[in-house]
Amino acid sequence: MIRKKNILMILPAGKDQVEFCSMFTRDNYTRLVNSEEEGEAFLQQHSDIVSAVVLDIRLARESGFRYVKEMCADPRFASIPIVAVSPDAPTEEDMVCLELGVTDLITPPCPWPLLSRRIFNAIRAKDSATYYEIEDMLEKLPCNIFLKDTEGKYIFSTHYWRHIKVGKDPNWTIRGKTDLEVRHDPENARKAYESDLRIVETGKGTHYVIEENEDGIQEFLELTKEPVFDADGRVKGVIGLINDVTELECLRRQRAAEKDVK
Repeated sequence: MIRKKNILMILPAGKDQVEFCSMFTRDNYTRLVNSEEEGEAFLQQHSDIVSAVVLDIRLARESGFRYVKEMCADPRFASIPIVAVSPDAPTEEDMVCLELGVTDLITPPCPWPLLSRRIFNAIRAKDSATYYEIEDMLEKLPCNIFLKDTEGKYIFSTHYWRHIKVGKDPNWTIRGKTDLEVRHDPENARKAYESDLRIVETGKGTHYVIEENEDGIQEFLELTKEPVFDADGRVKGVIGLINDVTELECLRRQRAAEKDVK
């Protein structure tokens, strides 16, 4: 199910405008303006709710693609996709808009289901770019954040720690593999895999600490896992966090031992 999006439509008055608006209002919330200047003013006030901008290529051509250039250069609007639409076959000049930052250029014939899907894909493409930027930032954290599907297979992991059997191939990835395949410690691998399946089955998260001993190094890892739900409330995966709590756990055990001695 595709959720309704807020679409800013910049279209000149006329028959095309009426037809476009009637199609878009079926599945989206729309705001219609007749010029790039009006679109710019609206975006200045409401950029936080706009999911995409649909821009008539004729208006963009008349301004020398000024609006496209300014919008793509402004960090406030860079994450909002621009979808250019043309009532006729685009000219060679029109194709330049794709180099300037327009996400997609839609030309006739384009039936409504395809048009709707391309708008949705344009929005998702921008969201994906943001996702990869976030994933890159997460790699800078000392903790490991991972996401798995309903079969316990990794979708991504921000770090490959010592307890992971990383392949020798430089293109090796943890994606698509379970803990049973990549963990050095079979007991902890089994525990991790089984806990993932329980979370998917019950919809309830878990929290525990494991001990790892490898190459003469004792480590304690704290795992927190929570289910990820889809729009219909079904579990679609597991998101987790791993923290190295070796220092804290050793201190706790030392204090407990000292207390027993007393």
